[in-house]
Amino acid sequence: MGIGIDLEEVEEKEARWAEAAGLYAKLEEFLKDKKEVNAHQLIIDAYEGVNTLERVKERQLLNQVRFEEHEKNRPPSDKWYALKDTTFSAELVRNRVSLKPNNENEAYLKKLRDSNLY
Repeated sequence: MGIGIDLEEVEEKEARWAEAAGLYAKLEEFLKDKKEVNAHQLIIDAYEGVNTLERVKERQLLNQVRFEEHEKNRPPSDKWYALKDTTFSAELVRNRVSLKPNNENEAYLKKLRDSNLY
């Protein structure tokens, strides 16, 4: 009894498909009508909108990765040498990295801080 197909659900799906097919036909008709609006410009505007949203997402992702990289390579915290917990070894490594010759680490961190790179 409970294994059968729900007819109401099937009818709802068929109605949605018919509605979607009707909307698609209306859209095709609208795009083919050259008097109404320039169809190509509408398509280009739609793609530009999608590209803009993707660029915003990409920028946020790149800034997040840049922040993580900065945290990984940042100089040690103040008075790191007096720490008595497990973070001492991590701060010791940061200290060694920050002592690279010719201020390589400082130049790298300066470049990472600029969030307008992208």
